Amino acid sequence: MHTIVENIQSNQKYSLLKVKIITGRTHQIRLHLSSVGHPIIGDSKYGDFELNRYLKKTYHFQNQFLHAYQIQFVKPIGSLKYLQDVVIQSPLPQNLERLKKILFQ
Repeated sequence: MHTIVENIQSNQKYSLLKVKIITGRTHQIRLHLSSVGHPIIGDSKYGDFELNRYLKKTYHFQNQFLHAYQIQFVKPIGSLKYLQDVVIQSPLPQNLERLKKILFQ
């Protein structure tokens, strides 16, 4: 598995990361970050259960703080070749934007 991780914003407790998957499998980001002591907020399998419970109780946050903001088609094959070099972006959903503001005040 090959992943590139870039720190976008951080404070004493939390970091907002840009993660680029080069090669890998399902759960790669979640498992890798958890294994180095930086679990994803809201991850019920690999996350910090106490923190997740606190955020759910206090802020009604029930998702993972994990968002595919950009997908790029590098070498599509077959009937998907027309997507060559197409980049699709998606802004952070409101619930994640709200929690981001709370965590990085």
